[in-house]
Amino acid sequence: MNTIKSVSKLKLIVFVFFVLGTLYSIHSTSTAQVTNSSPYSRYGIGDLSGKGFAQGFAMGGTNTALQNDSTPVYFINTGNPASYSNIHLTTAELGENFNRTALQSTNAKKTINNASLAYLSLAFPVNRWWGASFGLIPYSSVGYKVSDHQEINNIGGVDFLYEGSGGVNQVYWGNGIKPFYGLPQLFLKSKRYNRLKGEKNYSKTNKILNRKKSLQSLSLGLNASYLFGSFDNTRRSIFPTSSNSFNARTGTITRIGDFYFDYGAQYSYTIDSIKGRELKEKVKLLFGASFAAQTNINAKIDSLSYTYFNNNSGYEIGKDTVQNIQNVKGTLKFPLSFGFGLGLKKGDRWLIAGDFAIQNWSSYMAFNKSQELKNSMRVSLGAQYVPNSKANGKGNYFKRIYYRMGGRYSQTLLELKNTQLTEYGVSLGLGLPVGRNFLLQNFSLVNIGVEIGQRGTAVNGLIKEQFIRATVGFTINDRWFVKPKFD
Repeated sequence: MNTIKSVSKLKLIVFVFFVLGTLYSIHSTSTAQVTNSSPYSRYGIGDLSGKGFAQGFAMGGTNTALQNDSTPVYFINTGNPASYSNIHLTTAELGENFNRTALQSTNAKKTINNASLAYLSLAFPVNRWWGASFGLIPYSSVGYKVSDHQEINNIGGVDFLYEGSGGVNQVYWGNGIKPFYGLPQLFLKSKRYNRLKGEKNYSKTNKILNRKKSLQSLSLGLNASYLFGSFDNTRRSIFPTSSNSFNARTGTITRIGDFYFDYGAQYSYTIDSIKGRELKEKVKLLFGASFAAQTNINAKIDSLSYTYFNNNSGYEIGKDTVQNIQNVKGTLKFPLSFGFGLGLKKGDRWLIAGDFAIQNWSSYMAFNKSQELKNSMRVSLGAQYVPNSKANGKGNYFKRIYYRMGGRYSQTLLELKNTQLTEYGVSLGLGLPVGRNFLLQNFSLVNIGVEIGQRGTAVNGLIKEQFIRATVGFTINDRWFVKPKFD
């Protein structure tokens, strides 16, 4: 009876944890205050949020080939929906991001701190070959305030001020399946197996059985997402020394709401012996691929342009309306993207993984207008080590900690003043176990990841960003959907 009460209590904690996180995230995203505070977020749809959760973040952002093994703690990998098929326990994840960014140009410096929701997700096994997940994660964020002074012939000095806020959010429902699950069992029940067994053709029997076991590890997945949100961009032209010119302001609000799909595949191959010699720890080779087709996302835009002047008290007084258009429908053309991942896992202790991904941002268009973005490319590499995840007894806690590290490099979608911006970062992280119960099948983990990196450059009139990013995530595993044996 106490066991049943403990299980119910833990499920209640997970449920409350998820509901509170949902309410918090809806409030945060609806107020449009979650931004990266980067001047480069004024282009395209803003700064793109990385895929994957705290585990992959601490491993350089790798996620394409990462999948759950047969032992907990289990995690959710939204970067590749095929990974859901390996979820064996109901898993809830909640994460928070903390950023400190130092902005530097040739003549100014500024430091900005902010925090935002990183992810909120729940996954569960439907059966042995099918897993599902749903949640809310940021897709992109906009947050900047930039000024630029220029001297123009026959006009004089002009101050250009650019401001923006908002972002795009993503509610997703994903499924991952193993389409060939159960093939070995079907073969063992087949007439062909009985015939080969009767002929004592063990070599051919084992060959067929191993091939079917290999096919059984293939996973396919799909995320069906609804993208929603808005971003506000404002440009001001201010003439501080001219008494004959009125200042000008143009503000646009872009609102999007549409469905978006991304796909994934994973395959693993286990090596348990070499030349007939059995290995002490099995080696698993991991392969992954992700893909999203070019998609037109429905959007609406409001735009207002007018001239104005400031009175003696500093208040803005409108003069003439130049343009006022409201609720104009159009589309944003999201780019084709694909990625590949490789991984190697040795027993339950070592995991090494790498990713390569490309997004075709040169095709991006907003309301049939090209934004002159560039194709982006990202490479990442990460590693994870846990001395002994099953260690028990006093003094063995540090053996159960997951130690992670990684690095990444990318060519971004921005090319400004003939310079394509690059970004790189190195990361470290820990996965800290918080209680576990193998009998009740519930496990918890606190994931901490820290990344130090840089984007852009301070030369050629651009801005260099040096950042420290931290993610704190909470992972809870529990066995749900089991009929109680006692009332």
